[in-house]
Amino acid sequence: MKPSGSLPVGVADLAATDVGPGVDRFAARLFYPCQRSWTLPCTWIPHINYARGYIGYVFKMVAKKDWKTELARSALISAAWALGGSRVLPVYYNAPVATPAAAPGPLPVLIFSHGLAGTRNAYSSICIEMASRGYLVMALEHSDGSASCARLPRRPTAAAAAAATSPASADCDVRPILSTSDGQEVGSKGRSSVADAVSNVGLPAAASAPAPAPSGGGSNWYFYCGLGDKPEQLRKTRHRVAEVAAAYLLLAQLNGGLLSGGGGGGSSGGGGRTAAIRELPAAVANSLRGRLDLERAAVAGHSYGGATAAAAAASLPYFKAAVSLDPWWDCFDDSWPVLNRWVNPTRPPLLVIGSDDWNTPNAKGMLKCGGVNQERVLAAAAAGGGGAVLVVPRGSTHTNFDDVMLLFGKSLSALLRLLNIRTSLEPRLAHRINMWCITHFLSKHLPPPPPSSPSSLSQQLSQPNNEDSKGEDAAGHRTGAAAAAEAEAAGSSSIPSPSPSPAAVAEATGAAARTTAAQHIQEGDIDSYRETVGEWLSILRVAPGRL
Repeated sequence: MKPSGSLPVGVADLAATDVGPGVDRFAARLFYPCQRSWTLPCTWIPHINYARGYIGYVFKMVAKKDWKTELARSALISAAWALGGSRVLPVYYNAPVATPAAAPGPLPVLIFSHGLAGTRNAYSSICIEMASRGYLVMALEHSDGSASCARLPRRPTAAAAAAATSPASADCDVRPILSTSDGQEVGSKGRSSVADAVSNVGLPAAASAPAPAPSGGGSNWYFYCGLGDKPEQLRKTRHRVAEVAAAYLLLAQLNGGLLSGGGGGGSSGGGGRTAAIRELPAAVANSLRGRLDLERAAVAGHSYGGATAAAAAASLPYFKAAVSLDPWWDCFDDSWPVLNRWVNPTRPPLLVIGSDDWNTPNAKGMLKCGGVNQERVLAAAAAGGGGAVLVVPRGSTHTNFDDVMLLFGKSLSALLRLLNIRTSLEPRLAHRINMWCITHFLSKHLPPPPPSSPSSLSQQLSQPNNEDSKGEDAAGHRTGAAAAAEAEAAGSSSIPSPSPSPAAVAEATGAAARTTAAQHIQEGDIDSYRETVGEWLSILRVAPGRL
């Protein structure tokens, strides 16, 4: 689905080691306004192992294991690879970041956390849309074992040895492919997973891992290993929040010019600890220098990632806004700030876009999202944060937020019905509703807000629909990018803002130390959602921030 913003979008994969205490391996995908250039097609599934991961997750729910099941799994992996591997995204792979002349002003930052069985690619439609509007989006690929498939840089030698000899470590059901035996350590119980930034703001902390030594390049593949028991779930949530913190600090170092791409690692930059970049083109890394507005950083996510985003915003001083898409709230300990009173001094507001099926009581009167905790989160955001808005589109389901229904709903209709994955809200309409809510919220609450508001939902719905081709060839891709370039040349998109001080971000925590409060949610903010989304609303609530 083509984005509605005027800027061409670039994509680059990033891998790093030694990102911070407890985060020794890190992987993500960057989406950003880019310079137009020739590029190889970038497909939704870039490697067959992602197809193995998605289908493998589905078959985790199949109790019967026999040759027929294995045959069906192999056939579906081949079908998923053929379908996803031919779906070309409207992006330029590894293109440099757009120049200030093309995309004026520093770029606001959005860090995105995927849901259970998600990957860095699973929410490409949302990430591409935001990048086309001038945001730098970092889509994480979590290393806690919750991704259906994760491609992680090979563990640094010292950290691998420490994890292998730790008496607290235990193997998880993760199968490395074309990797060394250290892959079995992902998701192991008791392994350190909390950055100092997380433990310093009130979350329960585990012991930090020893600082890893430099090592060579290369990647390992890991697959979904389940949620585990409640203590293990809490450990995973802490690790996810630590990775969100690490993502911000990594972007701060890239923005300050402390890191180089192309596998060249990083420099110490005044004695501060820096990550070692294992994968990022040098042209992309260099073009990011001084281009990010770290004072306008937000965090978002879907399902487990939606809860991760709220937990990060509640505790970390980096973020001025948070977006939780159909969050799963039952992954916290009762003592965490996200459930009690947010402690982030910037007091960020929270947007929750829920689905109708997860916010409709079942026979026992319970909500799939975790209704009790949802009420606690909304109250905590109002008490210590900037307030909260809850929007639930009528007829929406949990699958109306990732790419599967949007990009492959027609092609996979029979399989989706078999898996009972369906929605009464048309996927493209759901995407436009979601994107209007997200862009409206961020343009209002990230200080200073962009000068242009998102177009009305009715205008977006009236746009010609150029979706649902099974795949797009290179010519189609170039046409889409050329159209975006024409809009850019007309000057239809710009997001000017004050440039952050390079000195303030030279150290990883410099920009985050500034605690200018975000704009709070007020009672009247509900009107714009009611007026624009009105006829598609099932639930609309506001919890105003307390000044």
